[in-house]
Amino acid sequence: MPKASAVSVLIVDDQQSMRGIAKYILTQLGFKDIIEAKSGRDALGKLEKSNVDLIISDWNMDDIDGLTLLKVIRKHPRTQTMPFIMATGRSDKEQVKEAISCGVNNYIIKPFDAMTMKKRIEAVIGALT
Repeated sequence: MPKASAVSVLIVDDQQSMRGIAKYILTQLGFKDIIEAKSGRDALGKLEKSNVDLIISDWNMDDIDGLTLLKVIRKHPRTQTMPFIMATGRSDKEQVKEAISCGVNNYIIKPFDAMTMKKRIEAVIGALT
């Protein structure tokens, strides 16, 4: 059971406002090690330089989208089992099925609140306290 303060999180979203909201919520939940990436490409660069325990990624981004990022992460031995939560503004069942088939660990619909975020994270990595 990890303590939130010991878990490193990578937030991937092309909108600075959404990264800010996610970072604020994560901070409220006790996370201290939060890395931000503005695109899938930026996330891959940060993953090469940092140890990350959890990825929370937007689906719809220019450059490399969340699904492509997930596929790339699942192909590399170092990151293939890394917990990955997909965030999107759409609750399209086909989209959810596609993400699950590619190995996503959980899914969160935007906009989300702290309680929803906590439940999704705990479902993936265990209790935060």
